[in-house]
Parts: sequence; structure tokens; C-alpha cells
Amino acid sequence: MGLWQWSWTLRRGVNRQIVRRLWSTLTLALTLTGAGQAHAACMSLTSGPIVYDVTGCKDLQPEALFDTHKSKYSWIAGLDPAGRKKFFNSYRGAYLRGKVVQSHATQKGLVSGDSSALSGQTIYTYVLPGSGQCSALLGRRIAAQLHEVCCEGGGDVPCLLNTGYVLLSPKVEGSANSGAGDQVRQRAKLSKDVKAGEIAFRAHRWQEAIKSFEKARTNNELDVKGSYMLADALREVEQCKDAIPILKKTYDASLRKETWADEEKVVRLSNFLLARCYAKMNNPQGAVLILNGYLLDPHKFHWELEESLKNKDFGWIHTSNEYRDFEKDVRKKLKK
Repeated sequence: MGLWQWSWTLRRGVNRQIVRRLWSTLTLALTLTGAGQAHAACMSLTSGPIVYDVTGCKDLQPEALFDTHKSKYSWIAGLDPAGRKKFFNSYRGAYLRGKVVQSHATQKGLVSGDSSALSGQTIYTYVLPGSGQCSALLGRRIAAQLHEVCCEGGGDVPCLLNTGYVLLSPKVEGSANSGAGDQVRQRAKLSKDVKAGEIAFRAHRWQEAIKSFEKARTNNELDVKGSYMLADALREVEQCKDAIPILKKTYDASLRKETWADEEKVVRLSNFLLARCYAKMNNPQGAVLILNGYLLDPHKFHWELEESLKNKDFGWIHTSNEYRDFEKDVRKKLKK
């Protein structure tokens, strides 16, 4: 699919994902009057700092974007010259598509008080004129303040772009999918002990890997990936008892949505290894607590569910009531 096949969904209609989210929270009602002018009534929902990987970008040319010959935008032609210029100038920013890889934004109005709103989600956003062009933003990781704006009075930016998200003060941290902005990963990249541990790990020299990774952990140089490799090496030498505290730190952080979205793969491996180690330590409650979480989204966690039925580590708890109940549920889910 070409880049602007997704970008110009704003020409073809409102992005379905955004519509579902906005309508489900009952905060946005966007309609057109008989004259075609857009009016909306909404309240600010989400705001706060995020880190965002830009995967698509379009520098907006509002004169071409809002074709005043079309009835939907004919009201723009009715503005006086000064008003029309002001309107077009307000939309001379950039329209972005990207993934929220880290979020400390707060979503207001929720009972849960979510303080990591949109984490891991792919969203469309708008960058104000003068805040950055696509040549500087595309393929980059940026830190910014996200604000979901109120839409009142018709064509207020960015309402006509079918997104309420504005990114303020964007700052380029590095390349997308690079770990840029994560201080822990940056320390790990520079760590000689982490590098030595990775070399030993790939060569299956488990004790040597454990020694190097433990030294890095003592010096606060171990990231999520290194923590997983340390725990996996410990499992290989039958030291799951020592691996569990390391793995649980990542598991607890993932429950709090404090892990980075671009580390999802290694976080999932780490959490599954924690379930395996709980089983190895004959703790069916701990293991099945994690395994039951996969049943909430069987499609996403299909690999974990399949592996939970055949991995030898779970043999230790096969006769427990907890595991047997889980196994029945898994087999039902996998048949669907």
C-alpha cells in the first residue's frame, strides 16, 4: 500500500479506528450543517508526554486539501479574504501516522485514571505549522506533548483532518525503532559487560553469560532484553529460582504499561519464561495467572497458548487443578 493511500483517508472518510474510539467515549459529535460547515462539541480527553515513531507523514497544502468547489468545503469560499487566509494558514502543518512507543499521557474521564494512554497504539496526529516538516520527521522517533483538543466553531484545527490529536513541541530523539529516548537501553548499548554477555549467550556459554549480565545488572546497565537473556541463561542451568525476580520486574512493568511498545516481542518472551519458571518451581498459581492472561486475546497470544500445551517446563504442574482448568479452556479456544 502506498504511503498516501492511508494518509488521504481524510479525503475518503473518517478513520474507522478514531471514530470508534471517539464515539465510544461519547466525547465527540462531528456533524455538517446544511451549509456544509463542520461543527463539533467535545472535551479534552488525553494529554501528556509521549514518544512517537513516525511511519508516515504529509506536509499539508490546505488550498489543495480543502477543495472549495466541493460542497463539504464550500463554506470556506464564503469567508472574506483575510478569514480564508487565516484558515488556510492554520492548517499548514504536517499530518502524521505513527506508533506511540511510550506514553505518560493521561486519559481523563476514566475510572481507572489511565496514565499511559494510547501506549502501543497507531494513531494519526497533527503538527502545527513551524513545528516540523516531513523531511525532518518521517522515519524518526520524536518526543512531544500530545493534546486532544476541543473542536468548536467549525474548522478549528485539526478537526477537519479526522483526528483530535495535536503534537506540541516535537523533538527528534533518533531513528524510529532504535531505542532512542530510552536511557536504560542507551546505557546497555554502551556496556562492555552486556556485549560480552550477548556473545556468550549466543554461543550457549551460559555461566559466562550469567557472570557478564550480572555485572551489568549491578552497574544498572541491563535493559529488558539483557534481563531476559540473563533469566534465560539461568533457566538453562536450572536456576529458575534466581531468574524469577528478574523476570517479575519486567512482568510488573508490563502490567503498569511502563515497558516500551517497540520492546513488546522480548517482553512477551520474558513473561512467558516467567510462567515457565513458576511451573518449574512447582507454583501452578503463579504460572496459570500469567497463562490465563493470554486467554483474553487468543489471536494475539496464539503462540503462547500453543506453547503452553507442549513446553516441557509445564510438565511439573500438569496434574494441578489450576493447570488442568487452563488446559481445557485453551483447547476450546484453539478449536475456534
